[in-house]
Order: sequence, then structure tokens, then C-alpha cells
Amino acid sequence: MARKQLKVVRLLEPELCLDCRFANKAEVEMNDGSIQRMIYCRRLDCDNWDYSTAESAKSVVADEEEAA
Repeated sequence: MARKQLKVVRLLEPELCLDCRFANKAEVEMNDGSIQRMIYCRRLDCDNWDYSTAESAKSVVADEEEAA
């Protein structure tokens, strides 16, 4: 995920992501150093995102068994 500008956005309907083929669970490192479990979306243009509260993220490590 090098050279990508990572953003953390709020999901409007989080349950929609649970069965989405573009979503993976991931460990996300925030800029303050904290690590949180979140959903990583590979789609990049989802209508389920709320950009009004977007924050930068330092890194994302997607779960291996789901990333394949």
C-alpha cells in the first residue's frame, strides 16, 4: 500500500460492508500511533462513505486470509 494516501472515513451503513467483495478487515495505524481494527475497502469510490470526518492514516495491514 505504498504511495497511497490513506484516509479513515465513517461508514454510512457499516453492515453493507460485511458481505462486500471489496472489503477486508484490517489493522489501521493512525497518525497518532494508535492502532484500530477497521474495514479496508479496495473499491475507492463507494457511496457508503461519509467524507465529512475523514482523517489521515499512517498504514493499513489487511487480514491475510481475507486479502487473497
